[in-house]
Amino acid sequence: MKTLLFNCQTELGIRNILIKDDQISYIGLGKSEYDEKIDCHGFTLFPGMIDTHVHVRDLEMTYKETWETATRAAIAGGITTIMDMPNTKPATIDLEGLRAKRLAALQALVNYCFHLGATENNLTDIEKILRKQPADVAGIKVYLSSSSSNEVVRNPKILEKIFLIAYKYDKPVLVHTEQQSILDKWFSHTSEKSIKFHSLIRNREAAIEGTKLVLDLADKVGSKLYLCHVSTQEEIELIKTAKKQNENVFCEVTPHHLFLNENIIPEVGNIGKVNPPLSKKIDNKALFKELLNGTIDTIGTDHAPHLKKEKEQSYLNAPSGFPGLETALPILFTKLREVISQDETLHIISTLFSKNPADIFKIEKRGEIKTGNYADLVLFDPNKKWKIKSQNFQSKAKYSPFEGMEVQGKVVMCFVNGIKYENQGDTKL
Repeated sequence: MKTLLFNCQTELGIRNILIKDDQISYIGLGKSEYDEKIDCHGFTLFPGMIDTHVHVRDLEMTYKETWETATRAAIAGGITTIMDMPNTKPATIDLEGLRAKRLAALQALVNYCFHLGATENNLTDIEKILRKQPADVAGIKVYLSSSSSNEVVRNPKILEKIFLIAYKYDKPVLVHTEQQSILDKWFSHTSEKSIKFHSLIRNREAAIEGTKLVLDLADKVGSKLYLCHVSTQEEIELIKTAKKQNENVFCEVTPHHLFLNENIIPEVGNIGKVNPPLSKKIDNKALFKELLNGTIDTIGTDHAPHLKKEKEQSYLNAPSGFPGLETALPILFTKLREVISQDETLHIISTLFSKNPADIFKIEKRGEIKTGNYADLVLFDPNKKWKIKSQNFQSKAKYSPFEGMEVQGKVVMCFVNGIKYENQGDTKL
């Protein structure tokens, strides 16, 4: 099967792209033989997005999300590769858990790989997997605090051993940097346990001190460090300094930490409960500045679906997180276009949401529109204006802190390994 995407706006300018079976076979201005021709005039062509930070759920939590619903949501948002986090039930912390997840993931409509979860008791299991069956393992995830269904690594000696294993097998260590001991301190010091004090209970001090800890450890060991969902001005300044001396330090930011802050909590309540918490306007500004400056390496959605009724429970019972696969691309496009040109926006999004993740996690033949690469492509209407309506999500999680936000730019069509998925209207794929 040969599909010609004619008259596409790409980073290289206007180009014709020929998809042959599952790969890009031609990029240029000439004519090619084809079975199907798609006129892309007025549309932008992105490389398929690679989301480094997704909580698919499934397994014992199919009521929250399945691999099918999560990957339909991914396609709706222009995401053609996802990396699944390990804090599922069962957790991806040993070969048995990995095999269960591999079986569940056969439902997936997009490309995928997995992060292994590190605990204080499974280093032998991690080494066994990385030695014998590493092909679909992207990295090793470490939680320095409890967030959702995960085990916490508190022992600094074990943490160093995890970094040494990652170095040995050339895998990034992904870290949720909030330190549990500091969270415990602030929890006990905060008298009112309610959503309006979430950013105080999970105080920024926990993430800042955890970031210092793992930056020092990465520098000592030499392993590749990937800092998840950076949320504060202090963290990004620490990371910016560290990057000047250590080329193996990478960081991720989410759309919600870029563009939302604690001021929305009175309006959205527990819908806005997330770890690390939404911070302050000054943090939004600092993160966005460093996104434009190149300090931030990737965009991760931290897609974390729960049922709406779970989020409507009391503060202490309501789980943290919300869906993000379907909103990240249009929100990023909208916010970037407010300050830079469309060409610059295309370049930044393609770099942070496609090329850099592929480079950091060594995903071959993806992340760029390039001859010989797999045909993971996103046709995007940059002029389409619409409002985010969570009732239309492909995800099972029908809520969003971005509810009602007017955005500009809509996914029209996705190709995953050359397979076409059309977005019809605002809801159906």
